Amino acid sequence: MDANKVNDLQDRVNQALLAGDWQTLTDLVSADAVITGPRGYTITRDSWIGAHREEAYEQVSLEVVESAVRTYDATGIRFDLVESECRYHGERILGRFRVSQVWASDHGRWQLASVQYTTAA
Repeated sequence: MDANKVNDLQDRVNQALLAGDWQTLTDLVSADAVITGPRGYTITRDSWIGAHREEAYEQVSLEVVESAVRTYDATGIRFDLVESECRYHGERILGRFRVSQVWASDHGRWQLASVQYTTAA
């Protein structure tokens, strides 16, 4: 795994989040992925993607302020500082998060295996 591959895959996920492209998310996020929100709650891939499919939710912006990648044999981890804006039931929600994304290869197919959001000051 190289850093460019991790960046390309994560950029596709970020674009899918902005576009509400649940099909791309379903393809790129592992069926058994674990997503941990800023308050420590974990949800499944399907719950996370489901939230992006709801009409009440819209990801307005997702700006990666800084990013670092670590690669290993069959794993890549990307650490981002992200500025986010979304709307949920018409309410504007702004946030700044440290986001860790773990990419893993399973039989040659790269998928997002874990995402962890931590609120950043």
